Amino acid sequence: MSERELNDLQSADAYRWAVYFSPAPHSAWASAGARWLGRDVDGGACDCTPCIPGWSAEAWSRVTAAPRRYGWHGTLRAPWRLAPKFGANDLLSALQSLAAEFAPFDLPRLRPGDLGGFLALQPVQPCATLQALAAACVVRLQPMAAPLTVAERGRYAVRGLSDRQQVLLRDWGYPYVHEEFRFHLTLTDRLEGLSVSEQLELRAAAAAVFESLPQPLHFDALSLFVQPQPGAALRRVARVALRGGAGSET
Repeated sequence: MSERELNDLQSADAYRWAVYFSPAPHSAWASAGARWLGRDVDGGACDCTPCIPGWSAEAWSRVTAAPRRYGWHGTLRAPWRLAPKFGANDLLSALQSLAAEFAPFDLPRLRPGDLGGFLALQPVQPCATLQALAAACVVRLQPMAAPLTVAERGRYAVRGLSDRQQVLLRDWGYPYVHEEFRFHLTLTDRLEGLSVSEQLELRAAAAAVFESLPQPLHFDALSLFVQPQPGAALRRVARVALRGGAGSET
């Protein structure tokens, strides 16, 4: 971690924290995601320029609004509030310990597809190391999590969760963990209201932008994001390198 990252972390005014995979700064993957969403996860501004000819900037901004707020990422531990007795340094220490147990590895090839009504890049095959790392982020950081509020639980009430997802929400504060975890990098809001042709244009544009990038995408660090207040954009404040032994399975 750089000195700037450490200072950013210690001075962060945090409402919620999240642990993500986010491509290395200045890489082709980081640049492509920033251009697609119109925002850089490290705080830099980007033009929200449509990636499809004929789409207006307003229409493109609307269809990418939610993923732009959360930043270019793949979720490992979804945003949560720290319990009052824990601080940023406790969280950093826990992440460093966890990162020491996992070696860098390559993600399976990523392709755009529908995931629950929105467009996302998804691995074409399972990755045992990725599943294990995501599960470790959930389990190891859970003792630091504040209980969900009534309002936070209520946001999931309209999603039609399965019985198992309800249990996961109760136990871990998020319904899409463990066997329900599906790694993805979100590209759009929900696609309701778009025509079939518009949805096909989005998928074709995503394929053109991201399938041309170097693959496999290397997973070498855990990225810690902070949300300073409700509704605010999340930004990366630390990137903790994986430094376990060699021999990871993909």
